[in-house]
Amino acid sequence: MRNVIVLTSGLSGSSVLTSLIARAGYWTGATTVKKPSYDTFENAELVRANLRIIEEAGYEGNYVEEFSWDALQRIGALPSRVDLAPYRAFVAKCDMHRPWIWKDPRLWLTIRFWSELLDLDACRFILLTRGHLQTWVSSTLHRRITTYRYAKAYEESIRASILQFLADRRLAHLEMRYEDLIGRPAETIDALNRFIGTELSVAHLESVYTKPLYRNPRPSSVDFVKAVLIYLKNFNERKDAPAKPTG
Repeated sequence: MRNVIVLTSGLSGSSVLTSLIARAGYWTGATTVKKPSYDTFENAELVRANLRIIEEAGYEGNYVEEFSWDALQRIGALPSRVDLAPYRAFVAKCDMHRPWIWKDPRLWLTIRFWSELLDLDACRFILLTRGHLQTWVSSTLHRRITTYRYAKAYEESIRASILQFLADRRLAHLEMRYEDLIGRPAETIDALNRFIGTELSVAHLESVYTKPLYRNPRPSSVDFVKAVLIYLKNFNERKDAPAKPTG
C-alpha cells in the first residue's frame, strides 16, 4: 500500500477519516496530538515540523483564518534556503513504518515544501472538504469570527491551491466530502478502498465514529444558534467587516 496524505483546511472531519484509514494498518506516528475530547491522529512530529517550516519562512499571518498566496510561495521556495537534514530525517523515520498517513491542517501551506523531500509516487493524496455552513458553524464555535461569505472564500481558496498543487505535479488524488463519508458510508468507503488499496468497511467507520451514520451531518440547531449568537456578539470584530474610519 502507498502512503496517504490528507489535505484539508481543518474542521473538516479529517480526524474521523484518518482514524478510519489507520484501521487498515497505516502508521500515524509515535505520538499523536490529542484534544480534550478526541485524538486528532496528527503525527506530533509532523505538526512540530510544519510549525517550524512556517516560522522559517517568516510567515506571521493567521493561517487558520487567512489564505495567503505569499505564504505558499515563501514556503515553496524554502527548501533551497534552509537545512533540510532534520526534515529528511523525519521522512526517513516515517518510511521505516510504511505505510504511513499524514494529516495536519497546516499541510495545505507546507505540502509544496514536503513535495521536494517525499517520494511522491509512493503517496496517495486525499482532498477532504466539508459543507460551507457546517464549516462556518464549527469555526465560529472556535471563536473564529468571520462572515459566511469570508469563510466560504477561505475554504474555496485553500481547495483551489491544493488542486493546483496536485495538477502541477500530475498527482493522483481522491476528493471526498465529509458529508458523503457519514451520509453514504458504504459507497464512499468503497471508492476510498479502490483508491488506496484497502479493505475497510462500514464496521470500521462505526468503530471510530460514535454518532449515527446514513444521515447528513448538518450542524445541530443548538450549535447553529450558539454560532449565530457568538457571531452577533462579536459582530464588529468579524473578518470581512468594512474598514473602520480613521481620523
